[in-house]
Amino acid sequence: MRFGAIRGYTLLKQRLIHIAKTQKLPHAQLFWGPEGNASLSLVLAFIAYLNCQHRLEEDACGQCSSCLKMQKLAHPDVKFVFPTSATKQFTGKDAVSTNLMQNWRAFLHEYPYGQDSDWSYYLGSENKQLSISKEDAKDIMQAISLKAFESTYKVILIWLPEYLHVAAANSLLKAIEEPPPHTLFLLVSIHPSNVLSTIRSRTQQVHIPAFSDKELANMLVQRYPLKQDQIAQIALLANGNFNKALKLVHNTKGDYLEHFKHWMRLCYTYNLTQLVAQAVSFQEMSRAGQRDFLGYSLHVLREALVLHFAQEKLTRASTVEQEFAKKLRQTLTHQQLKTWIFWLNQAYYYVERHINPKILYLDLSLKIARTFRP
Repeated sequence: MRFGAIRGYTLLKQRLIHIAKTQKLPHAQLFWGPEGNASLSLVLAFIAYLNCQHRLEEDACGQCSSCLKMQKLAHPDVKFVFPTSATKQFTGKDAVSTNLMQNWRAFLHEYPYGQDSDWSYYLGSENKQLSISKEDAKDIMQAISLKAFESTYKVILIWLPEYLHVAAANSLLKAIEEPPPHTLFLLVSIHPSNVLSTIRSRTQQVHIPAFSDKELANMLVQRYPLKQDQIAQIALLANGNFNKALKLVHNTKGDYLEHFKHWMRLCYTYNLTQLVAQAVSFQEMSRAGQRDFLGYSLHVLREALVLHFAQEKLTRASTVEQEFAKKLRQTLTHQQLKTWIFWLNQAYYYVERHINPKILYLDLSLKIARTFRP
């Protein structure tokens, strides 16, 4: 990955290049931003520039041995650490980053802007909890005890430090605060508030904003032969999340609106038999799918709430979604919409914590159904 392959972020690129040239490098940095942004790509480009043997003025050369190794994510002076879970091949203490590097390289090639749910699904572990374990922390400590093989810096890249096990985080505190000479810790987070405060306080934080609608549209135009109005609509719905934009292009969420509309009709008619059947179907979905559906439902409710105040210019919905959101707005009060949003946010939180999805969905359905009844 090189800076030239990443759209936008001109000022941030210039800043990273400047500190690499001046060698005034913070020993630990936390790069964070919303889902689907370029945090990881920028960090990989920064590492490539840092270790490049024939740097250009504004980018790595892309041709030296160091750059070629970074392109394959196989540089001997870069240690990659990421959340893992048990797989068919590796379980228990063997389920660590070192053993799953081949999977991670393939994942990044396929999902360069992927997030934790994508990674979990890719591993086939969508119903298991991801974690960066004590064994990963031991590997990090062993890596920083060695001198760099061929570069000036030994780099530890931790993707999603919010998944650090407490014991693992505690064992890394001293190393992150006072690493050996020429050792850098680069952390990349989607949810920085979930990173342990003891870790977060020892890093210099760098915020990576979401892509603009224009940047997303330009990136999609280069990849897909879509009509201009389709590109514009996808960019609007993705709301700066390139990962979401790619999913929208492939229509992975095309059935969610119909599912949501059907769910609301069952709640409105208080059809308990069908609501129970839907709860069973919800349970059969992957955990990532459950989160995506609840997230989409929140999106529709948000549009209804915006339309409640007649702010159509602020909506980020398709024409069909707006029509259904208007019906919800006419049926529900402002307070009821806020209550629904609170309930769905709560359900989303519980799904991530492995609450029984059937009971959760049925409870949510019954609460929504009662809203329609005097």
